[in-house]
Amino acid sequence: MYTRKKESEFLTEEEARLICSLPDQRTAEGKRDMAILTLMLTTGCRKAEVCDLRVGSIKDYRNQKILEVIGKGNKLRRIALKPDTCDLIMKYHRAIGNGHDPSQPLFLTLGKHGPFEKRGLTHCAVDCIVWKYAEKSCLTKRITPHTLRHTFATTLLSKGVDLRTVQDLMGHSAISTTELYLHTNDDKKFEAVWKLNFN
Repeated sequence: MYTRKKESEFLTEEEARLICSLPDQRTAEGKRDMAILTLMLTTGCRKAEVCDLRVGSIKDYRNQKILEVIGKGNKLRRIALKPDTCDLIMKYHRAIGNGHDPSQPLFLTLGKHGPFEKRGLTHCAVDCIVWKYAEKSCLTKRITPHTLRHTFATTLLSKGVDLRTVQDLMGHSAISTTELYLHTNDDKKFEAVWKLNFN
């Protein structure tokens, strides 16, 4: 019998859509949270990278928006921003009257009494945002910020994007790190064969 090795979880596209549907779009906090969840799922950003993003991290490049991310080892990578992700960020910025100063954090923390403060999110705050909607979703998987990153890579690989491109998008220095996400797809294939029973 095939036994799967312990790996971090990832979401199906349906599960990812469910998580992204949960923030309350009538509130500034909900707009922020939906923008963060969608950004993480569509760019593969690490939690620390999300915290470090600035308004000026979004740039125009060849008639589209890109996100400039400073990753591990101070390596710069550029990731295309899907228009719907960009729209969510703009709606959030309009709701809080932010987005004009390129040096401001892209995502702001909530103050103790409600209004958004002019300081960026902490790692703990990003964890709490993801956990909040994971709990609301009632999914049985353990969902963390890394789960969203894992989902990004696994989904791209399952759609036929080559390993080297996914490596670049993820900011991995070694392709062997990216190959771990490929093994997740292999596991699904192996499990499928074990379900056959012709005897």
